[in-house]
Amino acid sequence: MTAPQENVRPTSTRKLSVRIACTCGYYTQTKVQAGEATARTLPCAHCEGELKLSGLEADPRALDDAGGLWSCCACGHPELFTRRDLPQKVGISVVVIAAILAPFTNYLSLVAAGIIDCALFFLMPSVATCYVCLSEHRGYGPAPTHPRYDPEIADRVRFGDKAVMGAPMREGGTANAPEPHH
Repeated sequence: MTAPQENVRPTSTRKLSVRIACTCGYYTQTKVQAGEATARTLPCAHCEGELKLSGLEADPRALDDAGGLWSCCACGHPELFTRRDLPQKVGISVVVIAAILAPFTNYLSLVAAGIIDCALFFLMPSVATCYVCLSEHRGYGPAPTHPRYDPEIADRVRFGDKAVMGAPMREGGTANAPEPHH
């Protein structure tokens, strides 16, 4: 007779990339394991200042065992927004080159630029950014989802509750929150 097996969910092997903003203006990148719950410090790659990943041991945890991102790994703030991880210089370069070539291609290069930009937008992964410390999180799990940038939340985080009239801040942050209505 065998002992009953406990229903234990194995932790994910997913590694999350966190890019932390330093006060000197530069970013330092590090890897975080899904389910990691111990805060740590690392030196800034530019000024050797001390950067903290204090959000890892916040309550509730920033990362769950499946790699889901619930709050910022750097500061622990629950307000995050998502955007596509496409450098703006790439998108602008495609449009500028197409605009230069437009008279020579009967303006079909602008149509091609639109198709290329659209394809790049849908092929690029998402990056979650903290409203407070602007740290960027890549490689996180599919749940929970975070909405796109909301200027109302950005104003409230930056200036306090007096900044914007309207609905109060969401309880629990932006995890699984609906998209903003603009």
